Amino acid sequence: MFEKGRDEIVKPGGSETIVGASVKLKGNLRSDGDILIEGVVTGDLKTKGSVRVGENANVIANVKAENVAVSGSVQGNVEVKDRLEISSTGRVLGDISANVLSIAPGAVFTGKCMMPESPRDESAQPTPEIEEVEVANEK
Repeated sequence: MFEKGRDEIVKPGGSETIVGASVKLKGNLRSDGDILIEGVVTGDLKTKGSVRVGENANVIANVKAENVAVSGSVQGNVEVKDRLEISSTGRVLGDISANVLSIAPGAVFTGKCMMPESPRDESAQPTPEIEEVEVANEK
């Protein structure tokens, strides 16, 4: 189940930007498309698309994206508009903000997690209040 969801976040052949396994990138990375990271990225990473961090990848950066799937290591805060998935080999050391968070058994997460409050259904009827009733014992 987790593997299917991760593939939907960033398809391996569909990435606009790929940081290969032998690449060490220092600096800020900005993109409008999907990013696949297999190497090392140090700096800030921001995209309107999705980010997939490969199993042997090491990201030392704050990450901001639509969706993120982590199988490697991320050291920094992760801000996701939709879904963040951390696989069993994934590590996130930093604070997280996401609408949907999936952490597989064996994954490591150290930090704080903020999830937006679910929208309230204004059409729902309020729960009626329970009135206190005083009971007298008759003898």
